[in-house]
Amino acid sequence: MITETAATDPRSTCGGHEHSLCARIRTEFEEMPGLNLTLQQAARLFGIDPARCARVLADLVGSGALWSDGHLYSRPGSDRHSH
Repeated sequence: MITETAATDPRSTCGGHEHSLCARIRTEFEEMPGLNLTLQQAARLFGIDPARCARVLADLVGSGALWSDGHLYSRPGSDRHSH
């Protein structure tokens, strides 16, 4: 779900032209609850450059769709400390 902030924030990528990419990434994390990825792993998995991936992941973290400790990205409430 894209939050009101993400949809109206001009710096947000998830409310703009990256909406489908945000939805795709969010869905992947929802379908694999134990998924923990670094930025480089996520960029490789989703086939996008790291800078673009970083913007999308930051928006998903900002909206609460993902969690990050600054290194790993995962679903909120997942067992993210197992690695």
